[in-house]
Amino acid sequence: MDFIPLMVDLSQKQVVVIGGGKIAARRVSVLTQYTKRITVVSPTVTEGLEHLAKQQSIQWHNKIFENSDVEKADLIVAATNDVATNQAILNAKPSKALINMVGKANAGDILFPSILRRGKLTISISTQGASPMLTTHILEALQQYFNSAYGDYVDFLYDCRQRIKHSSLISTEKETFLKKMLNEKYLNINKQQEVRKWLDTLD
Repeated sequence: MDFIPLMVDLSQKQVVVIGGGKIAARRVSVLTQYTKRITVVSPTVTEGLEHLAKQQSIQWHNKIFENSDVEKADLIVAATNDVATNQAILNAKPSKALINMVGKANAGDILFPSILRRGKLTISISTQGASPMLTTHILEALQQYFNSAYGDYVDFLYDCRQRIKHSSLISTEKETFLKKMLNEKYLNINKQQEVRKWLDTLD
C-alpha cells in the first residue's frame, strides 16, 4: 500500500483516540499541536494524558470502547493493546473518517510520520514502518541542518515574497530577487534586516 504525504487542517475536525497508554499519549502529543478537538476513550490513561484532561486540552471518557464513540469522528486513532478491540474500532469506523491503526499500519488510512517543524517549515519523514530507527536517524540529521534559525528565515522569505509581489519590479526582477534570497547568509537576522530596509524603498 502506498501512502501520499498530505498537509491536512485538523483544527475543526473531531479526533478520537481509543487507548490510554504510551503510544496513545505520543499520538495525542502530536495532535494537540494541530487541534483542540481531541477525545480519548480508555478506562485508564497515562499521567500525561490525565494532566492534559485536567487542563481541558483534551476530553477523556473513562470507559471501554463502544461503537458510538466514533460515530462523529473525522480521524480515529486505534491505540489499544488488544487486537480484538482495535479490529472492532476499525469495523465501527464511519465511511467519512480516516483511521490510524497502531501496530497494524497498513490496515488503516493514515500513518503518523516523524515531524520537524521550524515555524512555517514542516518536514515529515516516514519509512512506512520499515525502519523506525532509520526514520529517527534521518530526523536527527535534518534537525542538525535545519536549526532553529530556519523558523525566522522562512518568515523572512514569506515577507519578501509578499512585498515583492506587490512591488513595481518587473517579473524577471522579482524572480531574480527571490532566488537570491535562497542563500544561507540570509539566515542571519542582520542580513534579513538589510533586505527589509531595501524593500522599504520600493514602490
